[in-house]
Amino acid sequence: MDPRRLIFGAVALLALTGIYYWSDKKGTDKDKPANAEDAPKIWEIPQDQITSIELKRMGADPVKLEKSSTWTIQSPIKLNADQDAVSGIVSTLAVLNSDRLVDEKSADVKPYGLAEPLITVVVRGGGKTHTLLVGDNSPSGSAAYAKVDGETKLYTIASSTKTMFDKSWRDLRDKRLLPFDSEKLTRVELTAKGTTIEFGKNNANAWTILKPQALRADNFAAEELVRKLKDAKMEVTNDTEAEAAIPAQFVSAAVVGTAKVTDQKGTMQIEVRKGKDNVYFAKSSAVEGVFKTTAELGEGLGKGLDDFRNKKLFDFGFTQPDRVEVKQDGSAYLFTKSGTDWKRDGKTVDAGSVQQLVDRLRELAAAKFANSAAGAIFAEYTVGNEKVILTKQGDTYAARRANEAEVYILDAKALTGIKDLAANAKEATAAVPASSKK
Repeated sequence: MDPRRLIFGAVALLALTGIYYWSDKKGTDKDKPANAEDAPKIWEIPQDQITSIELKRMGADPVKLEKSSTWTIQSPIKLNADQDAVSGIVSTLAVLNSDRLVDEKSADVKPYGLAEPLITVVVRGGGKTHTLLVGDNSPSGSAAYAKVDGETKLYTIASSTKTMFDKSWRDLRDKRLLPFDSEKLTRVELTAKGTTIEFGKNNANAWTILKPQALRADNFAAEELVRKLKDAKMEVTNDTEAEAAIPAQFVSAAVVGTAKVTDQKGTMQIEVRKGKDNVYFAKSSAVEGVFKTTAELGEGLGKGLDDFRNKKLFDFGFTQPDRVEVKQDGSAYLFTKSGTDWKRDGKTVDAGSVQQLVDRLRELAAAKFANSAAGAIFAEYTVGNEKVILTKQGDTYAARRANEAEVYILDAKALTGIKDLAANAKEATAAVPASSKK
């Protein structure tokens, strides 16, 4: 007989034997069972009674988490924990479900990677200590073998559950760079592009610009800045070599901006710099160290004063006014609201016509700002208690709000048609009585 055939046959036999052994010891993968008897709970612990969790990964330092008022990392280093990330682990451990019950009494757990577990989870809660051992993945990789220490039952758990427990202290640390309370925020200060801008809240709880001078603020732009500061996070990896190089990269990077936030706990500061390849770095007074951060934060801080100024001429927003007046080219058009009707010169006018005028006035916004306004008065527009005075010099249209110094430069197209809307507002059509219709 050909020796090569004998060798090939022997190899095939060994392969088949290995497959048989694997399937005999570990079983074949099955779909998740539909009934709870085939996929029983591993344990259930009152979630509010869980006070300590320890994650031991093979070859890594154990991570110990403890709860007082909030979750903190106690070892291998003391840090505040990411409350959302830990809450996910706690929720999973409170009602720990299996994917499948493999064996009621498993005498030999070595073939499943449980003699030396890849992950050991120790939970203290309800006056007891519970220990879960997690081993190898099942053949399909959709689940992992697990058992409770001291018990004989062998389970599989979902691979996503295993991944949730496979965390380092870096994964679970609080990654916020400015952990302030946005509801209690009273001041925000941004230094960028050579200017320091200070924001404060007015009586309507809206943002206003206090420095470099008192100015109307774009509340949406200010809130967006606050959101980006609130969401500012460090980028964390387990690459210690790359992490060690960050402080030097920060020193050589260009300063983008510095922000200070003040809430009931005090003032925190963050400095953001931009390095090569659009990589951003941050240093915060609230967290020790220097970190990589997101481009969103860097771009959010790299703005100037005009980016935060309110460009709208009127503040009434979507509040329905009860008075609208247009004075332009020697003509005046006054609309007042009586109940649900709009009137002009004592006559009821079509509400839709007035609404078009209100919408145009609401949209009036500056193209840019100026220090002063020159030229003769061109028009006056009044909505409710707000009045805007417009001047024209050559092709330049400027506007000021009554009793305010800020000057807004408008595009001429923004003013087109406003007088015509006021002049051509239609009289309301009298409703035809139902009894007269045939």
